[in-house]
Amino acid sequence: MKLLKRVCLSLGVLLVALFGAHIAWTNSGSNEWKLVSDQDGIKISALKSPGYRLMKYKVNVRFDSELPEVLFMLTDLDTGKDFGASDIKRIEEVATPSLFYAYDTYKLTLPKPFGQVEVVLLNQCYEDPKTKQYHINIYAAPNRIPRAGDIPRVVHLSNNWTLTPVTGGVDVESVSEMDLGLPYVLANLAMPEVIGSQIKAMREVMKTDRYKNGKPVLLSSSQTP
Repeated sequence: MKLLKRVCLSLGVLLVALFGAHIAWTNSGSNEWKLVSDQDGIKISALKSPGYRLMKYKVNVRFDSELPEVLFMLTDLDTGKDFGASDIKRIEEVATPSLFYAYDTYKLTLPKPFGQVEVVLLNQCYEDPKTKQYHINIYAAPNRIPRAGDIPRVVHLSNNWTLTPVTGGVDVESVSEMDLGLPYVLANLAMPEVIGSQIKAMREVMKTDRYKNGKPVLLSSSQTP
């Protein structure tokens, strides 16, 4: 009986400590970007906002590729196949000389034991005529199509890309935040490495013929290859 009381007391103390740590972490944050990784020309910064458990991440990198290749990689539907997505479908697409947007859906398999998640996204791409930068904004659109089955659907995701053509390549900045349903401690610890690996993979796939020969749906006539 004494042993049971000690175990219960220890568990109670542990739960109180964990709850206190959770509250302290949630309320913490400076709202300032802090560099967390700088490797292979890939700079990753993190930002913690008070009241929010997950971190935001910013990537700055130069791709040694032409603008059409980068645009094609970030807007083509089948790019997802090279990054682990399955059941990829385009729900709707609108392409004009100045604006492209599309609703896409796919499934993503997370590491065990978390299983699959379903993602429904709005992809928007446009050129700033003054700066000649391209902006690609990606947002979760969980209510765009009816749910089917029991696979969890991502409800919070945003990824904003800015592409700046420079001599010999494209300067890229990406600001992202997402909730894939993972425990926030695990997500915050793993995300910098995951982001860095994805950027390295993007560099590699753009060396292949599919991306070198790809024609992006949105490209001003002055920059047509």
